[in-house]
Amino acid sequence: MRILLVDDQKSLRRSLSLMLQGAGFETGEAESGEEALSCLGAERFDLVITDLRMEGMSGVDLLREIKRLNPLLPVILITAYGSIDSAVDAMRLGAFDYLTKPFREQDILEKIRASQSAPPGFALAAEASRDAEDIVADTPQMRATLIKAERIARTDISVLITGETGTGKTRVARFIHENSARREAPFVSINCASLPENLLESELFGHVKGAFTGATESRAGLFEEADGGTLFLDEVDTLSPAMQAKLLSVLQEKVIRRVGSNKGKKVDIRIMSASNQDLALLIDKGHFRSDLYFRLNGIRLHLPPLRERGQDLHNLLQRFLAVYGRKYGRGRLRLSPRAEAYVLGYAYPGNIRQLESFVEQMAVFADDAGYIDVDALPEDLLQQAPAAMPRHEPAELGEGGGSIADSQRRMIEATLQRASNIGEAARVLGIGRTTLWRKMREYNLHFPPHGRNR
Repeated sequence: MRILLVDDQKSLRRSLSLMLQGAGFETGEAESGEEALSCLGAERFDLVITDLRMEGMSGVDLLREIKRLNPLLPVILITAYGSIDSAVDAMRLGAFDYLTKPFREQDILEKIRASQSAPPGFALAAEASRDAEDIVADTPQMRATLIKAERIARTDISVLITGETGTGKTRVARFIHENSARREAPFVSINCASLPENLLESELFGHVKGAFTGATESRAGLFEEADGGTLFLDEVDTLSPAMQAKLLSVLQEKVIRRVGSNKGKKVDIRIMSASNQDLALLIDKGHFRSDLYFRLNGIRLHLPPLRERGQDLHNLLQRFLAVYGRKYGRGRLRLSPRAEAYVLGYAYPGNIRQLESFVEQMAVFADDAGYIDVDALPEDLLQQAPAAMPRHEPAELGEGGGSIADSQRRMIEATLQRASNIGEAARVLGIGRTTLWRKMREYNLHFPPHGRNR
């Protein structure tokens, strides 16, 4: 195997070269991205390992050019700035993996072996990540989750995705499929709670003609439809004990039998499942089979609730405002500062799905110019608004609970308590940062200790 090492520091490049040669690999060296491209044009290499930060062409720029010229060539990035941001960006562009300095020899050798065993064209090229643009991941929690999902996609292991209702479990399952070696085969999804047991069995495994009343012809089930691809079982915790046993048998034997038939058929599928329940607790209560759980839980991926994803909440809100503004002919939907404070301060037990539903309702009641004030917000949202937020406009508060200045001070103080930084607080209040600083000095307010960018 021939590996091209790219780093603008000769000492680091040379030490890495000697390490890999000692492990039995052939190496070439380039001190810049431009030189690396010349080497790749003149010689054949099986892997590129490049530093992220270099003078001139950066590692990310080199990655982009390599993927344009040879999408099948795997690239591993090395960085001393091992932030989740740079890792996600690089992997979205098609990097096979990344390493953070300092790293052990064992770490890089494992990555190299993984790149050798991966199927051709398996690097996560941007064009392969067709669903990535649908996943909002601008908080550390979701960026870390996305990195895990991309790594999981490189394997064929079964995946159990957990999280509250509406957190995007189906979307993440599809993302894993779209970035896997099975991406050209079907992704088939079913909600196990949507059908009674007798229909669910036929839906999953198919049936033969005459198997039951109404079975006028034979029909393939979802296992057969997903052959070669991925079958996603949502709300798997709702399966009856009998269906759990039948599913376990299929997963063990990789053979399905249509209802009413004794003839088996082998299937090659990846199973992903999801639950908003604690399956371990259901096992303790005797409601879920432990052997099935271990089959489904090859690896577990947990999605955080929306209330823990502040920046994602804001970005999703803007996305939905644009979508439903167009849908209902309201143009660009805009929230008043107080309406936005309610929306961003809500706990969202229904998560992303509930946020989208709320925005659609707001769009219906927005004025003709697309402006949304508190009176256009859903009642459920208003009922659970933060207690610190005043329920009326400042002028009304001033009439019954102090001056307008007092009301403004309380509003700013409440917003500062919830916001993660000054910029977010200013945006929620609908004023500039300079104005907010001036108001804070005027009212002797300080940003609380939880803030990140004071």
